Amino acid sequence: MDNTRWIKQHHINVANIAKNESHITEQEKEKPKPKRGPFRPWLWEVLSLLFALALLVATIVIPARYNNKVQQSWPYDISLNTIIAILSTFMRASMLLVLAELLGQMGWQDLRRPRPVSDLHHFDNASRGIWGAFMLLWSVPPRFVSIVAALLVIISPAVTPFAQQAVATIPCSRAAPEKQAWLPISHHMPGTDAILAISPASYDINSGMKVDMMSGLVNPKGKDTAIEGTCSTGNCTFPVNSRGVSHSSIAMCSSCIDTTELIKLKVGKDAQGTNGYFGKPYNFTLPNGQWIAINLSSDLQTETGELGWALGIANSSFAAVADIAITNVTVLRFDKSACNSTGSANLTCPMDRLNSELPEGMRNQNARATSCALYPCVKQYKARIEAGSLYEEIVDTKALFYEGKMDPWTSSGPNSSLRPNRTYVPPACVIEGKEYNLENFTQSGDPKFPGQNLIIQGTNYTIPNQCVYSLTFGYARALARYTEELFDKGVCAFSILGNRPLDCLNQWWLAPLYNTSFTDMDRTFNQFTTAITNNFRKQRSPGSRLPQTDQVVGEATEMAICTVFDWRWVMMPASLMAITTGLLIYAVVQSFMNPGVPVWKTSILPLLFYGPNVLNDRTNETDLDELQKEAGKVKVKFQDQDGVRLREVDTTSTES
Repeated sequence: MDNTRWIKQHHINVANIAKNESHITEQEKEKPKPKRGPFRPWLWEVLSLLFALALLVATIVIPARYNNKVQQSWPYDISLNTIIAILSTFMRASMLLVLAELLGQMGWQDLRRPRPVSDLHHFDNASRGIWGAFMLLWSVPPRFVSIVAALLVIISPAVTPFAQQAVATIPCSRAAPEKQAWLPISHHMPGTDAILAISPASYDINSGMKVDMMSGLVNPKGKDTAIEGTCSTGNCTFPVNSRGVSHSSIAMCSSCIDTTELIKLKVGKDAQGTNGYFGKPYNFTLPNGQWIAINLSSDLQTETGELGWALGIANSSFAAVADIAITNVTVLRFDKSACNSTGSANLTCPMDRLNSELPEGMRNQNARATSCALYPCVKQYKARIEAGSLYEEIVDTKALFYEGKMDPWTSSGPNSSLRPNRTYVPPACVIEGKEYNLENFTQSGDPKFPGQNLIIQGTNYTIPNQCVYSLTFGYARALARYTEELFDKGVCAFSILGNRPLDCLNQWWLAPLYNTSFTDMDRTFNQFTTAITNNFRKQRSPGSRLPQTDQVVGEATEMAICTVFDWRWVMMPASLMAITTGLLIYAVVQSFMNPGVPVWKTSILPLLFYGPNVLNDRTNETDLDELQKEAGKVKVKFQDQDGVRLREVDTTSTES
C-alpha cells in the first residue's frame, strides 16, 4: 500500500517538473533576444585574421631588422629561416581557419536557392583541404567569392616557402676595428739616416735610395720598390675627404715633353773608317749639343741641365715644373718600336722629315728626343686593399714650391740656387676625422693641433703640422746630384762589327731607354720617380714636428655571413592575406545586409535541428550560439528501428 502511494506521488512530481520545464521553455522562447552586431558571429574569425596579420608583420619586420647585417647566433642554434618558417606556418594556419569558415558559410548561403544537398558536402570538403577546394571549382555553380576562396586554399601551401625565400645569406665584409690597417706615408724628407753629410755644405743620399733609384730604371715592376700596406685581414678600406683623397705623401714626380721636332739632321763628309765605317756620317743633333749618329758609336745619349732651349714648344705647366725640378733629363735615341719587319733583315719605319733625307738602306729607325723634368711633389691617393693586394689610384699631384719665395698657387718663381725648403699645404686636410681647409685654419694657433706659420696668398696662417708637406733644400740637392750621376753625359751604341748588345759602358742602366717611343719614355720616368716616392713613403718620416712614425690609418674588414631580406618574396603571402581580409569583410557586410540569413559557417548543428525530419519543432532558434546551447540539452543516438537514423533519447525520467 505504501509502495503504491509512493509511486503515485513520484509520477505527480515528475509531471510537475515536466510542466515547470515546459513553462520555463515557453518563457524563454517568448523572451526577446538582444540584437547582436554584424561582427559578433565572426568574432573568432576576426581575431584569427588579426593574429595572422600580426604574424605577417613579424615575418617582415624581423628579417628587415637584420637586413645587410652579420648573421647572429640565435639560442639553441635556431636560424632566422627557422623563425620565419614557424611564423609563416602559424600565419597560414590562421588564414586557413578564416577561409574554412567562409567556405562553410558560402555553402549555407548557396541553399537560399533550390540546390542539391551534395553542395553542402562540396563546400564542407573545400573547407578541409586543397583537394576539396580544387573539386569545388567544378562541383558547384561558379560564384566569384567561392572561386576566390577556393583558389586561396589551393595556393596557401606556397606561403611558407615564399616567406623563407625572402631571407638569404651571402658573404659580406664587416668592420674589424681590432685589426691593423695602415699605409706608409711621409710628411717630411729627409727621414732619419736618409741623408749623409759629405762636407759642411754638401750631402749625399743613403745607399737604400740609390738602390731603389737604380731598380726604378732596370726593374720598375719589382717588389723591392713597391709599397706594401699592413692589413691583418687582407681587406681594408681608407676613408676619403671631400675631394676623394684618402691620403697624401711627399713624392717625386716627372713631366715629359716630346722634343723630337727640335732634332736637326747634319750630313758630314765621308768618314775615314771610324769604328770600321766608311761613308758619310749622318748626325742627329739637339740645340743643347746632344747628338747621335748612324754607324758612329752613338745610338743613345742622355744629358741633364736646363731646358730653356726646349720651352718654346712646351706648355706653361711644363715650364713651371721644369723651373723647380731637381733635375731635367733629355734622352736622344734611335727608335725601332714603330717599324715593321718585311721578312728580311730590313725594317720598314714610318717616314718623317728626318729619315726621308737618309739613304734608303738607313731608314730602318727613327730618331726620337724626350725631355723630362723630375721635381718634388705631393701625391694624393685613393687606396684600398683587397685580398691582400694594394690598389692605389693617384687622384692628383701638386708640385712642392719654394717656401717663402713662391706662392703655392702661382706658376712662376725665382731663378736662384739659394732657394729655401719646399713646402705644400693641401686644399683639404683631415685631422681626427674632421676636414680642414684655408677657411677654418686658425690664424692665431690652436694648442690642440700645433702648427707652423706659413704665408699663403698673402695671408699668414698657422697650419697644423699634419697638413704641411716639406722637403729640405739640402736633401733636394743630394737627390739631384745622384740623378745627374745616373743620366748626365750617358752614351750607348751598337757595334757595326756584328750583332752585339747595346753597350752603355759603365752606365749600363741606361739600356732600357733605347728603342722607346715617347709614351714608353714617359712611362719609364714615371716608374723611376715612383721608385723614389715609395722610398720616401717607406721611411715614414713625419718630420720633427710630428712625434710618431707617419702612416694613414684605415679600417680592416673581414669576411662574414650576412643576412639579406628581399621583400618582394613576401608580396605573395601579403596578397593572400589582403584577399582573405577582403572576403571576411564581404561576409560581415552580407551578415549585416541580410540579417535573416543565419551565420552557421562550418557547424553541423543546423542539419540536426533543421534537417529533414530530424528534430522537428525542437527549437526555432537560428543563432549558432543558441543552437549550441540547445544542442547541449539534447541527447541522441543511432537507432536502427524503422530505419537507421539519429533519434532523440528521452532522459527526463532518468534525470528526475
